[in-house]
Amino acid sequence: MKFKIYIVSIFLFLTIVSTAQLTETHSVYFDLDKDGFSFSEGKQLNSFFDDLLYKPLLDVKILGYCDDRGSYEYNLDLSNRRVETVSEWLQNHKITIENISKTIEGRGEVALEDGSEELSIDDERAQNRRVDVVFSLKESIANRIEIKKLNKNDLTEAEAKEIKTYEKKVVETVLKKEESNDAIPTSKKIENTVEELKVKVEEEEEYLDIPTKLDPPVDNTQEPFKSLLSKNLKKGQIIRLENILFYKGRSTVLEESQPLLDRVAEILVARDDIHFEIHGHVCCINPVYKDAYNRDTKKSNLSVDRAKAIFQILRKRGVNYSRMKYKGFGRKKPLGGIDKLDRRVELYITKIDSK
Repeated sequence: MKFKIYIVSIFLFLTIVSTAQLTETHSVYFDLDKDGFSFSEGKQLNSFFDDLLYKPLLDVKILGYCDDRGSYEYNLDLSNRRVETVSEWLQNHKITIENISKTIEGRGEVALEDGSEELSIDDERAQNRRVDVVFSLKESIANRIEIKKLNKNDLTEAEAKEIKTYEKKVVETVLKKEESNDAIPTSKKIENTVEELKVKVEEEEEYLDIPTKLDPPVDNTQEPFKSLLSKNLKKGQIIRLENILFYKGRSTVLEESQPLLDRVAEILVARDDIHFEIHGHVCCINPVYKDAYNRDTKKSNLSVDRAKAIFQILRKRGVNYSRMKYKGFGRKKPLGGIDKLDRRVELYITKIDSK
């Protein structure tokens, strides 16, 4: 296998911004002052790696972090040694590295946040002693493939049946003609299945017409929250609020998401038959911790605060509070892909009133 691995030691919060490339990230945690990871961490990394798709085509970034203890020089050296440990692990697992470039940016530490009431200093430091391994498929390649997923666990049943032969086809085709823009189709069988599902949904679904009163109006040529308008909306259904995103480490909604959130409120005011829970989710934390640190409130309950923020916004825009509840789930339910997409909220439908 040939990988392009870029080793980067950075020690400030970093957001990987990309809309079209596919990305999967895994964090490896280290003990205090150690540059080698434990057997259990290696086992988790191996399991993560085994589930990746299109491996020979992936670019890899290794991002090193450490805590605030020690001098700048010591932390920088420790971070680089941890990065090298992960790089060697990849090489020892039969990965042929085509290109390795090392870029050092920022400081060799992540300073502790002040004011945390629920996370001890030792716990915060433990979260910072890590290396993030980011596997990504270039946009130019992602645009050519039909199964746009990097993790086997995310595949549908139909995709899982197809992936073995399709993955091999994609790898061989791209390595042969990397500069080509030609699409790489799946088999006719899976294409027909997908098309049949689309036709079936279009035939069965009926939607309410709720015009927008926003100024400027949201572009409704393709309704961003069409599922909320479905007449067949059911109890237990989850509505992902696509593109309603948050600043990293905060419970503040991005400005670019405000018009979309206004549209959600507009629909929910009109659809007063819907009762729901607002579910908050976060990214980038050690799985042993329940939730992430919120820079806005100085507490470690970020997913709860994000759900609460949406609750408060919807209430201010006229949605009856008695129809809503909010909950936080930490990082129990990551989507996979870039971190930005895990900082999200979803609506879980709890009841539909009869009319």
